[in-house]
Amino acid sequence: MKSYRLLVLSAALALIVCAVSADTLIEKPPDQGPFWQPLSPNGGSYVYADCFIAPAAPDTLPLELGTWLQDLTAAGGQPPKNSSTGGPAPLGGTPDVRFEIWGDAGGPDAGNVLATTGTLSPLPVGLEFFSAPVLGGASDLTPGNLYWFAATVVGEAGTGSFQVGGHTQNSSFPDNCTFWFSNDPAGISFDGTNFVPEMAFSVNLGVMVPVELQTFGIDSDE
Repeated sequence: MKSYRLLVLSAALALIVCAVSADTLIEKPPDQGPFWQPLSPNGGSYVYADCFIAPAAPDTLPLELGTWLQDLTAAGGQPPKNSSTGGPAPLGGTPDVRFEIWGDAGGPDAGNVLATTGTLSPLPVGLEFFSAPVLGGASDLTPGNLYWFAATVVGEAGTGSFQVGGHTQNSSFPDNCTFWFSNDPAGISFDGTNFVPEMAFSVNLGVMVPVELQTFGIDSDE
């Protein structure tokens, strides 16, 4: 007869750590549909950013980052709403992009990247949610501090552009956060600051714990 047994790994593995599933979700959904555009290394903005306040411990480690993207080529290449050039949105497919968490220095701080997904190649159909786990080496966030979710195409390849979702300020979190964009190819200076609606995005947070504190189940035929 098959039984189910719970096993706890030996204390000999005490020095090994593993991220548990995220317990805290900071999500600002696209309740205003497709909005800000164009995010593109081909004549658009290079960074889109929006802020959030880190929650209370213990869930302070960024585990997964995501946002809602739309391919402007498929959407008909609408004129940009936030480009300082005022020119048409670039067309021709979607570029690669990275999702990151940046520190705050009175605005998004490109010199203080705390978590990154590395390069992603989304191919959205309509306004579609894309997320990815962060790479190793992410930093814990300090509860109560302000941080920035950034979608950046700085140094990335590809043609075309993205549109992102718009989120009603303070509708999910009363943090008075705003949308910022950078038309700087280096993504350091920000031409657009303190815009609403916000950019829709998602941040999953969790903790790192010793493996021996986690419980695993296995099947046996006893």
